[in-house]
Amino acid sequence: MPIRVFTENDISAVNDLWQSVWWPKRSRAGWRWLMENPVLKDAPAPIGWVLTDATGEVRGFLGALVQKFWLRDEAHYGLTGHSLVVAPEARGSSRHLLHTLLSEPGFFTCYTLNANALAYRLYWKYGFKPCPVETAELKLSWVLDPLICLEGRLLRWAVSDHPSLARRVGERLLPGKVWKKERVPFENGVRPLHPSDPAYEVFWQAMRAQGRLVADRSPQVQRWRMKDPDLTIPQVMLAYAPEDEVTAYATAIFAKGNSIEPLVLEIIDLVALDEAPEGVPALMEALIKIGRAHGAAKVRLSMVNAQLLSQLGEYAQTARREGGWNHAQIIPRQGGPDINLWQPTPYDGDLNISLRPPPKRVA
Repeated sequence: MPIRVFTENDISAVNDLWQSVWWPKRSRAGWRWLMENPVLKDAPAPIGWVLTDATGEVRGFLGALVQKFWLRDEAHYGLTGHSLVVAPEARGSSRHLLHTLLSEPGFFTCYTLNANALAYRLYWKYGFKPCPVETAELKLSWVLDPLICLEGRLLRWAVSDHPSLARRVGERLLPGKVWKKERVPFENGVRPLHPSDPAYEVFWQAMRAQGRLVADRSPQVQRWRMKDPDLTIPQVMLAYAPEDEVTAYATAIFAKGNSIEPLVLEIIDLVALDEAPEGVPALMEALIKIGRAHGAAKVRLSMVNAQLLSQLGEYAQTARREGGWNHAQIIPRQGGPDINLWQPTPYDGDLNISLRPPPKRVA
């Protein structure tokens, strides 16, 4: 089956393909937003590829997100694949889409930080390796409402053998207070943050100066991320700034995996400068408060590195361990930066563009 670059004309077909496996659709405005990724100006690349049959009908898709990385003042570019799906009649063609991704020139690495329990084996066959080795299987979550989590598990069990029934059940476990603009009081030096805050730019430059390989968190890229038109609730962005100087920050998005899963506050980024590890537990306390205030059943951190695991302190001990497969995998290329200098968070992958926002309530 031939493969070609995704275009706007493929939006409906790809959305239908995603819906067939119960993945969320993206609006036309959302697809255009992906095409406006500011990093693409420096490293042009497709935002995905489609697999077509003899009649030209779309039978498979693999998305691609270009990320800019910095090693002090050196810019590098990575390519993460996402949303890989093929129709049953094209089974076995996933390898052709992956080969297309891996053949894209100009990137120091191809990777995924968000492979599901089925797809990770496919990446492994193509030479992807766990990264970071110590935490590539680890996801952490903090349960806020055990009963809602249990109800979600029971619903999934009840419809596991009947996908069509799941769709007829309709939207469940969506708390009304998720839409309330409730002011959450913060303590311990935590405050709301916006990318345009001059203190954030200072923090970003200090983060780069630490000498690690870090994904671009510049104000320009952060502003683009916050403008995702498919978000139904604004992205959370917090600073740890006990003396007005930002030394740690976090971003998070409310998500609901599908119609019968509970609401989750997904942590996208959680980073502290080396001299301020206390910022991580302070931000976790604030994120949990926000989750409770809006009715989230749990707070989740789907990608964690060794340093962050240490900085979490008691929160690492009280977290529920999720995952259990190598969801974080990478293929580095020769001549690129030292991968050992990279300590990824979910921000570095595709999670923020792959989540399903809570559906808007219609009066």
